[in-house]
This record gives sequence, C-alpha cells and structure tokens, in this order.
Amino acid sequence: MYKKEASLNTKLFNKIIFNPLFQLIIVIAAVSVCYTKIAPEMVRFFLTISIFLRELLIFVLPFLLFSFVAVALSAIPKEGMVFVLGLMIAVFVSNFLNIMVSGWVGSFVLSGMETHPMPASQTTFSPFFELHLPHVASTVQSLLAGVSVGFLNAFFPNKHVSLILHFMHDYVMKFMKKFFVPLLPAFVGGFLLKLFSEGKMIGFVGNNTRVCVMMCGVLWLYLALWLLAAASFNIKKAARIFKTAFPAIVTAFSTMSSAAALPLSLEAARKNTNDPVLADAVMPLTLNFHMVGDTILVPVMAMMVLLAFNYPLPSVPNFILFGVFFILNKFAGGGVPSGTIMVTVPVLEKYLGFDDSMTAFIIALYGIIDPIATSGNVAANNFFVIIFQKIRGVFKKRLERH
Repeated sequence: MYKKEASLNTKLFNKIIFNPLFQLIIVIAAVSVCYTKIAPEMVRFFLTISIFLRELLIFVLPFLLFSFVAVALSAIPKEGMVFVLGLMIAVFVSNFLNIMVSGWVGSFVLSGMETHPMPASQTTFSPFFELHLPHVASTVQSLLAGVSVGFLNAFFPNKHVSLILHFMHDYVMKFMKKFFVPLLPAFVGGFLLKLFSEGKMIGFVGNNTRVCVMMCGVLWLYLALWLLAAASFNIKKAARIFKTAFPAIVTAFSTMSSAAALPLSLEAARKNTNDPVLADAVMPLTLNFHMVGDTILVPVMAMMVLLAFNYPLPSVPNFILFGVFFILNKFAGGGVPSGTIMVTVPVLEKYLGFDDSMTAFIIALYGIIDPIATSGNVAANNFFVIIFQKIRGVFKKRLERH
C-alpha cells in the first residue's frame, strides 16, 4: 500500500515538474529575482541560446505548417467534403470575427488606459553569434502548398504522397514535442534575462495588471454572449447547457489541453444537440482549429506588448492581414503546448513588427494565461456546435423549399 502511494506521489511530482507552464513560471521567477547577480557574459550566453532556438523554430515552421495542413485536408473523405468545407468556412468566419472584436475592444480600451511603457535602456546585450539558417518558404507559401497538396490528395488519394506527408508530420511533431517544447523555458529565459538586465521589465506586470484582468474579462463576457445565442437567449436553457459543458471546461483549464477535454466535450455536445452524429463530426474537427480563447486573448496581448515597447497600435489593414494569417496558422498549432503562439511568431514579426524581445515576452505571457485560453476554447466549441446545428437546420429548410 505504501509503495503504491509513493509511486502515485512520484508520478504526480514528475507531472508537475515537467509541466511546461510550471517550468515557465519557475524561469520567470528565477530571472526576476536573480538577474542582478548574473554577469553580463552569462546574459549574452543565455541570449545566444534563445536566438539559436528561435532560428531553429523559424526554420522548422514551414515544414510544420505544410505537413499539418496537408495531412488534415488529406483525411477528409470525398463524401464528407461539402460538410467539412462548410464547417471550416464557419470556423474561419468565427475566428476572424473574434479577432476583429478583440482588436476593436483592445484598441478602444488600451488607447484610453495608462499602459506604462518600458523605459529606454542605457545598456544593451547582444548574442555572441547568430546562426542564420535558410528560410525554406514563407508562411503564405507553406500554407498554400499544404492546402493544394491536401485537397489534391483528398480527391485523388495517393499512398506514396500520404506516406511522405505523415513521415514529415511525425518528425516535425517529434522535434516540437521532444526537443523544442522541453527547451521552451530556455528559449524564453534568455530573452527575459536580456529585458530584465536592460531594465525594461521592472514594474511592467504590476503596472499592467488591469489590462490583463480586462483581457480575461472580455473573453468570458464574449463567451457569455455565445452561450446565450446557443440557448436562443433562454436563461434556463443557457444554465443547462453550461452545466453540461462545465466538466469539459474545468478539465481544459487544469490540463491546458483541449484534447484531454475532448471525451467530456463529446458527451456534453451529444446531450446539448440531441444529435450524436453531428456532435461526433463537429467536436473533433473544431478541436485544434476553432479557438475563441486564443483569438480573443492573443490580439489584445499583442497590442499590449506593442504599447509596452513604445510601438504604436497597428493600422487597420495590417491588423486585418495579421488576423487572416493568424487564423490560417492555427491549423498547424494543435497538439503542441503553446503551439498557437509559437506558430504565430512569423505573423507577429511581419505584420505587427515584433522583435526578439517582444516575441519572448508574449510567449511567456501566453504560457501563464494558457489555462484561461484553453478553457475558453473548449467552452466556445461546446456552444459553437449548438449554434452550427441551428445554422445547418436553417440551410436545410431553405434547400427543401427549393
């Protein structure tokens, strides 16, 4: 009995220690406390490691984007293509509207709030060297190639093409899960150490707490509107839907994984729609693509970081382009801890002007709010399946009339 309890305690301890969020919090705490005692040469050493890992990530991203999108689209059966395409269009529109709402609310609130920009630094740190790996393809090229190959392989299946796609997909996943994700604290730590050592981080979190609270409040207010829409603005029905989905939401928050909450989400969707076939088709497909938590929180976080680093808020055209490619990149972010923000790095840099320090800061911030974002994603998908059922029913009736 004692050995069994000891084994369970050891497993729980290892689970906590190797949790990316726990490691990230430890790194942030250690850097914030010890940065004054770290020699400048060590700061440059850790910064060199961070920039090296960032270059590796940028090199691997085209393969990640291409293989994830191509594999996902190749798996769509011909007979279900119309349904899946309709669902994907609905998800894309939903994600885009979420980002526009986030951008409008964020710009309105942030422009009227004191966000305490980081002070200008008199000391700057640079890496010992930078490894410049070749950039195989841009984000746009990778996504277009993945979509083209995926659809062609769905309509004209080819065993050899499928094997190559799965081979690339599996090895990219191994790189991310076995190499990059375990080194995520080192990736963020070097950049954060630079920011602290240059005096740019002092007081930032404390001074901008109101912005972070507002950001999460906007998400849950937005989700409340989704819940009411799913319940046709019937309060009793809304309470019943939320009660059914609550176990999945809590699981997502505690595990930071939509996949871990999927069995509970499926059970809730079957009860809330009374249509097991629709629930089983929609919930797995929206798992990694329809992420309301991310599409509400990340744009506001990005604008907060821009202001903190003394950059202006993005122009409307740039923000729209950021939104479009942020959504497209989400097709490749599933299955990897903090995958959403990592695959968004090139988009943040190209359309919002992020540099290495800003990228490191938003990744660290995202790691902390990941439980909130993930639980928001799961809550929204539980409400979305009901709304999608209503929309599908309206279209069916119209088609029957004609």
